[in-house]
Amino acid sequence: MTKLQYRGVGYDNAQHEQLSNEPVDHAYRGQHYTSAPRHEAAAVNTEVELQYRGQHYHHQQAEAAQQVNNG
Repeated sequence: MTKLQYRGVGYDNAQHEQLSNEPVDHAYRGQHYTSAPRHEAAAVNTEVELQYRGQHYHHQQAEAAQQVNNG
């Protein structure tokens, strides 16, 4: 493993505590969740319309893949 650096200070990521796979009860913005801190990312749902500060966004995964494949 290569040694990582943060602001010029080297550290070994392997020596840091790893997140647990055990479910944990926690709250975020008043809603309770029970899930493991360590989990796989959810699949992208391209049908969902995203909004941020009044702007509408659409998933651009297909367009990005096409640009990569076209070279």
